[in-house]
Amino acid sequence: MTQRERPQVLLDWATVSYRSIMRATVLVVLVAALGGLFYYLRASLRGSPEELALLDIGRAERLLREAGQAAGAEPARAASVGRADRLLKDARAAFGRRGFPEARAAALQSQAFSERIITGTGDESFAARIFRFEGDVKVKRASEFAWSSLSANAALKVGDQIKTSSNGSAQIIYFDGTITTIKPGSLVEIRELSEDPATRVRKVQEKVNWGGVSATTSDGNAEGSVHEVATASSTTRASSRAQFDVSFDAGSGRARTEVHSGTTEVQAAGTVHTLQPLDRLDVANGESVALASIPPSPGLLDPADSRVFLAVSGAPEVLLRWGAIDAAGRYRLQLSRTALFSGMVLDKPDVHSTSVRIPGLGEGTYYWRVAAIDAAGTESAFSEIRRFKVSPARVRTAEDRIPPALQLSEFLPSGHLLIINGRTEPGALLSIEGQAIDVYDDGTFTAVVRMKHEGNNEVTIVAQDSAGNENRQRRSVFVESF
Repeated sequence: MTQRERPQVLLDWATVSYRSIMRATVLVVLVAALGGLFYYLRASLRGSPEELALLDIGRAERLLREAGQAAGAEPARAASVGRADRLLKDARAAFGRRGFPEARAAALQSQAFSERIITGTGDESFAARIFRFEGDVKVKRASEFAWSSLSANAALKVGDQIKTSSNGSAQIIYFDGTITTIKPGSLVEIRELSEDPATRVRKVQEKVNWGGVSATTSDGNAEGSVHEVATASSTTRASSRAQFDVSFDAGSGRARTEVHSGTTEVQAAGTVHTLQPLDRLDVANGESVALASIPPSPGLLDPADSRVFLAVSGAPEVLLRWGAIDAAGRYRLQLSRTALFSGMVLDKPDVHSTSVRIPGLGEGTYYWRVAAIDAAGTESAFSEIRRFKVSPARVRTAEDRIPPALQLSEFLPSGHLLIINGRTEPGALLSIEGQAIDVYDDGTFTAVVRMKHEGNNEVTIVAQDSAGNENRQRRSVFVESF
């Protein structure tokens, strides 16, 4: 190879100062730190009250835009759009002052008004709702084939089915004000949820496929409104305030309706029967009908509701006492650790006195009720439910100045009723609008409160601990129909 053909090697030197290297290193570290902080904050906010409120506000904004397009120039729909918009503004304002639970509640109400406009069929997510359940409770949606277990309170729609096991129970609140308790070992289906937009006449029907329910209806609806509980062979109908039980044995085809207060109509075997308080109607295979009477319920005497027994020297002995019923040959006493009596501590159907002493109860809250049984074996409705608590003997400290916690996880209107779920200090006394509310041993609570009027309502919630410290909150809720 000649010198002319020899390749040339070019060297290009650059000078990099130590200061530039340090700047680049610091920049890389800073970017990595900011990225880590971003993901840490994002992870820490996931599922927090702030994030949940933000998500609900975002959904309310999207639904409001869709509702505005769907409303057109129709005055009634335009008014609902205005309500949704005002509630969304309230949600944003509450979020701005870091009132995240309040912001979420207002955003959910805004969503409800927008969904009602978009669907044109009403807000079904608030038409029926499981607001309390215990034990094994499953739900099968109308559009699904599989049963799913409940992990939280759930909205219900037409065609949904609820099934309770032998240790399960659930309560449904309907937009017409009815509260239905599904008894253990039952299958109930939501058959109809409707409201005439012009007259506000409401119709709700639930069907008991097997098992039983207890229903407490309201009288706050427009004339002509009706709540029905159907079985394969009968339909029980209430148009005003009433309390009644409906049961159905799928094996024998026997349906039974018992009325405890108010008046109901039962359609069976081609005939309509009007039942008064303490009436019982049995229908066998949709043909034979038998009308009978049931004994009245006993009145509970001692202990007073919500009394606390101190375990000064071991487990205390608790005396349960109730009033006598003339027709009763015996009584049935039930004691439970849960408000729906899904898990029994005691179920004694052969009590021949009007008092029972219960020794050796451990710490915690207990619920009790009593039914009367006559000589023919006919059982009355259970009495009201009372509770008492067995608590360790602790001296109240004067140094305690810290109010009990009070957190609301749900604050949702359903017709003229308001569903409130939350948590406070275990053992605290809780009241909502002056109404005493059960607080479970873990501090959680569920309440249903009737609103005073249509439009904006102010609700006062007060929690008080054993040292007298008080946490008081006021919330507003907008009620569209009353």
